Amino acid sequence: MSAGALDAAEGLAKAAFFESLWVAVVIPAAIPIVPILYQAQGNPGKLWRAADGWKDMVDKLEQSQQKIEELTRRVAKSEWAGDDRDAFEGKMDDYSAQLDFAIVMAWSVIVALYILAVIIAVFIYMAFIIMTLLAIFATAICIAAGTIVGAPAALQLEAQANQFAAMAYKVLNVSSTVIEMVSKGAAIAWGLFLTTNMIGQLFKGNSDVFATFGKATLNGVDDMLKGALAYLLTKRTAGVFGANPATSLGVPLSSRVGAMTTAEKFAGTLMSADTLNGSNILGIPFSGIGNSYGSEDGDGDGRPDGHKYVDDTQPHR
Repeated sequence: MSAGALDAAEGLAKAAFFESLWVAVVIPAAIPIVPILYQAQGNPGKLWRAADGWKDMVDKLEQSQQKIEELTRRVAKSEWAGDDRDAFEGKMDDYSAQLDFAIVMAWSVIVALYILAVIIAVFIYMAFIIMTLLAIFATAICIAAGTIVGAPAALQLEAQANQFAAMAYKVLNVSSTVIEMVSKGAAIAWGLFLTTNMIGQLFKGNSDVFATFGKATLNGVDDMLKGALAYLLTKRTAGVFGANPATSLGVPLSSRVGAMTTAEKFAGTLMSADTLNGSNILGIPFSGIGNSYGSEDGDGDGRPDGHKYVDDTQPHR
């Protein structure tokens, strides 16, 4: 599988969301599906490419390890021995051990990103197929209800459609809950990896590790704040839709029977604008929050802020 094959999921996610709005007007049991698909917008292809980028970093780390081994073997022990040689080899072993840990951590990130990309893409494709079927149901109901002869059939179709929508909601809700749990688990695991690495570096004599972490945090504070704001706005907008009671795994305990409320209709309009815009329109006034440079390209030299920090703080050979 490649990133290109996953990029199509972004458009399908949008299509599935707009289908859900149409279906929700006709089939009440499909209303709880709307906020699920609203929060499922994204491009898993970007996750796949991010994993490929981490693989490139692993290659660089492995090259660094090879250089360390070359330096260690460059002078034979018969030509250089003693305490200085032991201290040198000990320091090289420390560097190599840190690189080993970094490579293991990087591979854990790579595997997690690949898995997340695939399961998110599968979820989006599944949601699109389900919503297309429900859209056909909703259209058939409207056509049948528009004729005197077809009115009784419309009622029967609506009952069947509500049953199918309730089952679809169960499948999509459980699936989205699982994806959320996997994502949180990966984030916690990466946090533990980073903490362990920082403590290990501190004990190995790197007294600047916390200062470096602080600088990196400050450098990324704009993205963190914007991401947190987008998350809160998305959750708040989706929360307007009354969620059915469910178990911890997302299995619904009841089915929606009432039509959309006025608040839900308003939220649906806002969701549509967000989906078309590709981001929360309410967050646009705060899009520059935390950006110390005032623009995406840092100080205007064409380098993104993250690249600028790395280029200006890391040693060059």
